Amino acid sequence: MEKARARPTVAVVGAGAVGSFFAAHLIAAGSADVTVCVRTPFEELVVESELSGESQRFSPRLLTEPGQVAATAGGPVDWLLLATKAHQTAGAAGWLAALAGPATRVVVLQNGVEHEARVRPWLAHAETEIVPAVVYCGAEVVGPGHIVHRSNGFLIVPAGRTGAALAALYQDSPAGIHLTEDFTSAVWQKLCANVVANGITALTERRVAVMRRPDVSAVGRALVGECLAVARAEGAAIDDGYVDLLLGAVVGMPDGAGTSMLYDRLAHRPMEQDALYGAVVRVGQRHDIATPLHAAFLALLAAIGDEGAVGSGGGTPA
Repeated sequence: MEKARARPTVAVVGAGAVGSFFAAHLIAAGSADVTVCVRTPFEELVVESELSGESQRFSPRLLTEPGQVAATAGGPVDWLLLATKAHQTAGAAGWLAALAGPATRVVVLQNGVEHEARVRPWLAHAETEIVPAVVYCGAEVVGPGHIVHRSNGFLIVPAGRTGAALAALYQDSPAGIHLTEDFTSAVWQKLCANVVANGITALTERRVAVMRRPDVSAVGRALVGECLAVARAEGAAIDDGYVDLLLGAVVGMPDGAGTSMLYDRLAHRPMEQDALYGAVVRVGQRHDIATPLHAAFLALLAAIGDEGAVGSGGGTPA
């Protein structure tokens, strides 16, 4: 992470499914000097693709404690990809303090629509740029540093100089960076996609095939309806046809496909219900839009944490 190096320096904080995917492909592209910041160390970063049938292996530079940044004379990096779950942001505060300087661009690879509000309190410098990202990456962690990639593999970020610079880092990589002039619509479309099945699969502990039940699909449709009303109040341009398109895509997913919230539930990890269902409730309240179904899912998913097997937030990067 020495600033004298010609290549830009990039730190990926969190090596879950999303962080591992985008870290691995950035290493493969060779366009940046990449460091992966993790809680649990591993010897190899393995990306097993169900799309190509291939398995790629990498040996990234790993750090396991924020204190190691100063010890290795790393200093602030040019780019920081924050790939923890939304509820783990506070747990990544040490990494943000050690790695983010005034000129650092922090790309937030998290679900939800509150990227700026969630991350800004943990940055020491007001000049640090936050780049919100919509993540489309169907992958599952099957072991430390080992993921199975099943679908998609790209980010949507606001168009502009920073977005173009991020795209340049990945230009020789299968991981795509898509630029949009209408980020509001893009981020709310993704939130609609998140709420339709994440909570249902987590509560039922079943994979996405459960959405093929007509009664369950009807619940998903109602969730999207509430989310869509709030999205439009926020200025998102999403037409009615998106609901059928989304439900059709979810129902048509392979039998083994799951959701990030299901994977967290099965692994007894904290879930991100607040960033998804809670966000719809909060923004709906600002616009005086009732979201009773989201409120119910928020309460039920939060109650799972009361069991003791699953925590209720915080944590550190995977």
